[in-house]
Amino acid sequence: MAKSIQPVIKELFASEKSGGRRLDFSWRLIRRKHRPFLLLPDSSAEKHVSLELYSAQRRRAKIWRSLLPLLLRTPGAALFQKINLQLEAGSELVHFLSEQSGVPTEQLQAPAIKFGGLDFHKSRLVLLLCDQTHRPVKVIKLGLNAEGRAATEREADLLARLPAEKIGCIRMTGRLTTEKLSAFATAYYPGQSPEDDAGMETLFHSWLNPGPLAAIEEMDAWRELESQVSAASPEAWTALRPVLAGRMIRTALYHGDFAPWNIRAINSQNLQAFDWERGDLQGMPGWDWFHFIVQTSTLARRHSVERVAAEVEQLLQSPRFEKYAAAAGITAIVKPLVLAYLLHHRWVVRPLEGGNTALALHDLLSARWQMNPHPQNSIAENRPATARPGLWADAVHQLKAAWAQLANVFWEPTLTAAVRPSLSAQLVANWPVALLSCLWIAAVAAVQYFYVTTQMLLPIYSLPCLLVTWKMGRRWGMLFALVDGAVAPLVMAVKDPTFRQADLVCWNAVMRFIIMQMCVFFSDRIHQQKDFVRHLAFSNRRPAKFGENWAVILASALLFSIVVVADYFTGPRALFLPIYLIPVMLITLFLNLRWGIFVGLLAAFSASVDEYLRLNSNVAQVFGWNFIMRCTIFLLVILLLDRLRHKNVLFSPRKQNGRLNGPGT
Repeated sequence: MAKSIQPVIKELFASEKSGGRRLDFSWRLIRRKHRPFLLLPDSSAEKHVSLELYSAQRRRAKIWRSLLPLLLRTPGAALFQKINLQLEAGSELVHFLSEQSGVPTEQLQAPAIKFGGLDFHKSRLVLLLCDQTHRPVKVIKLGLNAEGRAATEREADLLARLPAEKIGCIRMTGRLTTEKLSAFATAYYPGQSPEDDAGMETLFHSWLNPGPLAAIEEMDAWRELESQVSAASPEAWTALRPVLAGRMIRTALYHGDFAPWNIRAINSQNLQAFDWERGDLQGMPGWDWFHFIVQTSTLARRHSVERVAAEVEQLLQSPRFEKYAAAAGITAIVKPLVLAYLLHHRWVVRPLEGGNTALALHDLLSARWQMNPHPQNSIAENRPATARPGLWADAVHQLKAAWAQLANVFWEPTLTAAVRPSLSAQLVANWPVALLSCLWIAAVAAVQYFYVTTQMLLPIYSLPCLLVTWKMGRRWGMLFALVDGAVAPLVMAVKDPTFRQADLVCWNAVMRFIIMQMCVFFSDRIHQQKDFVRHLAFSNRRPAKFGENWAVILASALLFSIVVVADYFTGPRALFLPIYLIPVMLITLFLNLRWGIFVGLLAAFSASVDEYLRLNSNVAQVFGWNFIMRCTIFLLVILLLDRLRHKNVLFSPRKQNGRLNGPGT
């Protein structure tokens, strides 16, 4: 593999006048997926700096990137192919690198080189130049073959026309065109890839073009959709075209690949965007914002299609984007524009990775937004019949879906930045609520100490957590849940010597905190729903599909049995309510609310019977009270969970190979 690189590098630095002075360059070759990826200078002073070319996004890649400089300083460096070349100092490229870096030709060090893919049609390289103090100063983008050179020239032409005063628009510092290559240079910008879209609304507002609105049919992106998507996906385009055709919108400066790996941010107001290969001065508004959310969620975070869809919907519901949409004139067509972007990305851009996810996301969102090219029934009828998987494969599929749905229950948006008031500001604005909640906890603790022996008061303790969450936000709700979780076990430890074991107090405090944190989390998520009041009166009746979820039902029954046995042998003082909730939540998600309530009542009855059998007969009267308390807390969690699930894209079924992926609706 390395031998195939050497002729390419030599050809780049070749000079028309042979026999001149030569430069000794040495690199270590880093491969990714068995392809050349990076050439890192073998100079120890530049190894760490050279990795600035590698914008790692995934956790594993970030760890590898941080460890690589250390590895290259050890004997483990022998694992990476060493490439030594003598290159001609008189070549045009060497003079260009010297001019851009400010380093004399005879002192020029080997640049770090990132491969755009010698195996692909558009062969391109990216070079990082350092000055004499080994500080990165310039980035060179270089095209090799015909298509790579054309893309480089097109990007250079666009950079020359970018408005210099706008945020994120980089400028060229030099350009080189020879018979062998096309290249241009830009300044090197420090910073990190952004984790979310914080502050990007300022950039996108500045990218909106002034002047009158333009017809969407006059834009290049529309022509590409018309020519490519109409042939590749005629049904989808036929459904989408009438919704968008004839619309007047405000054009925008369009980057084309606005993703974290192409952005450097010193802070939320200082962003620089690179790789303008697909850019357009008169582009579609909103598409770069959609691209950032979708590509980050898909490629960097490796989210499922449902989670990508949830990130997209979170963006569309944010006040920041709504304000931008109004300024761009796209408020009435935001959802069709999202679908148009996904089709453009799949069939026009045709990415090497993520294209199928974009298509699946289009199908999911178009069904959810009722913009299907065909009704669901006709699609099911026209789909060719496929053989059902084997019993074991079906069970594995169901259990994976169950794990994914449990994870979705506690999913939170991570890509759309939200400005939240400080804890102190929330306290100042809602101090009566905080004071009332504190007094309530103190009163319940006093009642527990003076009057309660073995009666459960968990639902009564949880009321301040719900009130604080609703009025002051989830962060304050979590703090009150932490206090609430610890108060009752500590009171019992002070009152009853048999409860003073440290492991028992800690276990019960953790279990109580988990229960209350569930209530806090679900309440906060439901409170954020814009149409919460309208959905209160909605009757969510789903048929229980036992045949499609038999493995989940069996797994839930097995887990339920294990919890009952563990609860019995550990004694009545240890709390197991959160573990009882796992099968209850699974049944609620995969069957329906009524079956979830039934299993919740069964769990409350089992825990109460176990308590009754293990306690002395003189306290048997607490069975009824504790059963009611357990039912109350179970029903509260189940009802909040079912309300959260209702009309949430995270729990939308998705057709795959003729079968539903996810819980039935």
